[in-house]
Amino acid sequence: MRLLIIGTSGNSGLALTKVALARGHQVTAYVRSAEKLQSLLGAQAVPGLTIRTGTLDDHAALADAMAGQGAVINAAGNATTDPDYVPMVQSLIGDAEAALGAGGRLWLFGGAAALDVPGFEVRAADLPVIPKVYKQHIHTLARVSATALDWSMLCPGPMVSAQSCQPCEGLRVSADCWPVEGPAPGGLFKTVRILKTFKQRMPEMIVTYEDAARVILDNLGANGPFSRKRVGLALPLGQTGAKPGGF
Repeated sequence: MRLLIIGTSGNSGLALTKVALARGHQVTAYVRSAEKLQSLLGAQAVPGLTIRTGTLDDHAALADAMAGQGAVINAAGNATTDPDYVPMVQSLIGDAEAALGAGGRLWLFGGAAALDVPGFEVRAADLPVIPKVYKQHIHTLARVSATALDWSMLCPGPMVSAQSCQPCEGLRVSADCWPVEGPAPGGLFKTVRILKTFKQRMPEMIVTYEDAARVILDNLGANGPFSRKRVGLALPLGQTGAKPGGF
């Protein structure tokens, strides 16, 4: 398939690019610096890869790069560090809407707080005590939901680099809700129960950039099981991960 991956120099984008190329996809990488990407890939020329340079506010360049692609994957931006993350991603969604048209395939990144809490009609990001940075993906979700795009939003917990090139077998993948067990009924106030459980379950939702990339690339086709849905990821039952420096 012909793919456009936006933000290929970051951890998620680079993992997506490497896995997609290994699978034989024709990848167009949209980056600010071709030299940086080539350095990260360790080669001046990579079979199957076309590099396009531009910024996210260059709407004409983005539209041109999106034209004719079977799917577009946005890995650009970081909600925790980019002050303009929400308007940047919303603008990119508008560009995809115009360039791809109704039914155009678009993958985005969100966060686990944007998933529904099992057993509750609420998301962790809806709770008033959740830091504002974790609420940003709710705005992205609202914007893309208002389009006619065939979109999917990957909502993992913290992501880490893989220690092995082997994929994790038995990942739990969910649609719209947590991929882990929700809060037990009764007991503490609802908000406290949700937050306590979310923190307790978070180590189960620490996945690698590479495994996140595999889930996206496994589900590129139009009108698939995750069409117009949020996608949760967790390690196999009984396994936990760790993120350097905590979370």
